[in-house]
Amino acid sequence: MKQVWAAHSASLERNLVISERLLRETMLRKARFALAPYLVWRALEVALGVAAMTVVMRVLVAHLDEPRYLVAVGALAIFTAGITALCARLLVGTLTLDHGGAVTAIQRDVERLRRVEYHATKWAVLGGVLVWLPAALVLLEALGGEPLLARVDLAWLIGNLAFGAAVIAVGQLWSRRNVERPGLGPRAQRIVDAVSGRALRSVAAHLAELARFQRDEPPL
Repeated sequence: MKQVWAAHSASLERNLVISERLLRETMLRKARFALAPYLVWRALEVALGVAAMTVVMRVLVAHLDEPRYLVAVGALAIFTAGITALCARLLVGTLTLDHGGAVTAIQRDVERLRRVEYHATKWAVLGGVLVWLPAALVLLEALGGEPLLARVDLAWLIGNLAFGAAVIAVGQLWSRRNVERPGLGPRAQRIVDAVSGRALRSVAAHLAELARFQRDEPPL
């Protein structure tokens, strides 16, 4: 009986190991599948960012002796470079995810990507308020060749830039107090979930399910 019980226990152990391996492969396959369109969009964003940066720098270099271009288009150049860098960081971080590592390590990497995604979206929204006017004028100038920014009323241009700077200050203060400060609760997490996008939410859910199984916890 002892030999039969030992053989039965060994068989159960092998079956459990095989089941865990199959579940892991299935969940990680679902995670990689969810990330495929995400990678395409991030690569497209980086390509568009590089193209936009080329256009912005071309216009800026053509008007280096004009203060309004240095201020307005310079701010646009910084904004474009920053957003493109964040998109590139997301792309590289996603491509270098170690799907063969421990589930907890993959979860930490995905959580970092979700935070970066939040920052990218935050700055795209806040910075967009600041640079929407220079961006539109630079695009039209690049297409038509007319120095449109030079014709804009200076007081109106300064007012738009000042309003955008105020929005950035208020938005950044709110974000630091309600989302980015350590130790915040479920509300902050829900905001990050909403901003980080469906692909990363889906990956996080697959990894959480796999982690629950490995800890023998019932599904939520």
